[in-house]
Amino acid sequence: MKMRLRPNTQVGRRGVAAVEFAVVLPLLLLVLAGLWEVGDMVRVQQMLSNAARVGGRQASTGLNTNAQVQQSVTQYLQNAGLTTTNVVVTVVDVTSGGDVSNAQQLDQIDVTVTIPFKDVAWDALAYVVPANSIITGSATWYSMVDLPVTVNTSLPIQ
Repeated sequence: MKMRLRPNTQVGRRGVAAVEFAVVLPLLLLVLAGLWEVGDMVRVQQMLSNAARVGGRQASTGLNTNAQVQQSVTQYLQNAGLTTTNVVVTVVDVTSGGDVSNAQQLDQIDVTVTIPFKDVAWDALAYVVPANSIITGSATWYSMVDLPVTVNTSLPIQ
């Protein structure tokens, strides 16, 4: 019995893997770029939340005005490497509605930080994401101002 060898079927398939890779590569790059951008948005949102917490911590002492808290939040974002041209920082004493420097003990203080998405995203995503999209971070703190204590200086002598 004589065995027949199969004809070489690999000859006609030369370069198929390269062609398949060339077809799949643009889709793969698009998915990777999307993952990169989503990760960057999460990073920026975390920075905004951290900046809002810094502002809330400063506002809760009762030693800083709204403007000083806004300045410290903006400085935090600049140190983190974000452009602060269009950043909006809102500091509100929810309980009294006034300046946080006049807050009473346990007044609720809200700090909100927003930045337009276009300031932190790639220009190519401007066609995908709506132009008015924003990224927001916020924090709620309660005033830690001490209650005034009165001391009786006229102690009875025995």
